[in-house]
Parts: sequence; C-alpha cells; structure tokens
Amino acid sequence: MADSFTRGESSHQGRPEPLRSSQLPENASTTTQVVLVMDGLKEFTIKSLKWVLENISASGGINVTLLGAMPWLNIPLSAKTWQGIWAVGFEELAMAKEQGDEWKSDSKYVKLQAILDLCKRFGVNVPQKEVVMGYPLKLMVVEKLKSLNASWVVFDRHQRRDMEFIADKFPCNMVMINENDEPVIIKMQPLTSGEFTSGGSPASFLPSPL
Repeated sequence: MADSFTRGESSHQGRPEPLRSSQLPENASTTTQVVLVMDGLKEFTIKSLKWVLENISASGGINVTLLGAMPWLNIPLSAKTWQGIWAVGFEELAMAKEQGDEWKSDSKYVKLQAILDLCKRFGVNVPQKEVVMGYPLKLMVVEKLKSLNASWVVFDRHQRRDMEFIADKFPCNMVMINENDEPVIIKMQPLTSGEFTSGGSPASFLPSPL
C-alpha cells in the first residue's frame, strides 16, 4: 500500500501548491485536537493560529495546543528564549493585569493577550501552551503528539526538515504554513470510522527544502 506521505515529489515538481479550503476534511461532532508545532527559538507569530481558527474550527469544535519545540540550550540562549511566550502562562498574564497596565509594554504578555483575543473571537477555548525540549527533538515531538491525541498538526515553516519523519511516525492530518503564510498539505488521513469526511482525496506533498 502506498504511503500517504509522498516522498520527494516536490523536489522534482517545484514548490507544492497551497492548500485550498475546499480540500479540508470536515470534522465530526466530537472536539478535534489541533496542535501547532512551532520553533521555540524563533519569534512567535500568531499567523498559524489564525489560519487554524479561520479554517479548521469552522467545521467543528476544536481544542488547540501551542507546542514550542527546542533543543537543550546553553544558559545564555536559554535566558534569551525564556523571555518569550514559552516562559509564561496565561495565569501569569492574568496576574500581571491585576497589577495595572504595565503588562502592555511587555511583548510576551501582549502576544499572550492577542492569542486570547483571537480565540475569543472564534469562540474557541483558551489554548494549552507546552514546550518540548531535548534530543532527538523530532522523536520527542512525536511522543508529545501521541500524548495529546492530535487529529491535526500544523507546522510552522521552521519544522520543514523534521516533517517527513513525524508524518511517518504519527497518523493524522498535517499541514505546513509556508514562508508566504499559505497552508500546504503534508498528509491527509483517509476516511476512517467516520472521524473525517472529504469530497475528494487531496494530494500529499513533501515541501521543497529551504
């Protein structure tokens, strides 16, 4: 049986085409677990979350987990990284707001508030926010996806080199948000036990190397 992850096609056929909204499977009535896998060492952006809320949440209820993936860090890098959103939770934001308006000048709190505002706008629960750190990182990401029971995984473009490994090890729908902020199919699960339905069988693409 052919693997649903088509290896190497895009390296010969150019960059994969962006995912069209008509290609998205419709979710069942049960809540769908969506995990956004991001490079924890890069500047956090809200674009991947916005795409998830505009597209996946439109066909059913979802729970979202923001997963920051990063290797073990030396102390200087660790200190720099933990100044970002991965170092604090939404509880800390709530406490900071109780102290006045100073939180508005702290970029990590401003970004957390933007996440909350966006989720509220789409009627989605406050997302979980987790970090996975260690070696081999790609295997640790797979184990975390299993523990979260993910139905959808949305990668930022910085995860490009590990996506084939993860797609081989973990069965679910996978999409990458590319450098043009467009969604690209990595893998789509076939119809099984009514969890997903689809009007067609979308092509699977391996993104071209950077």
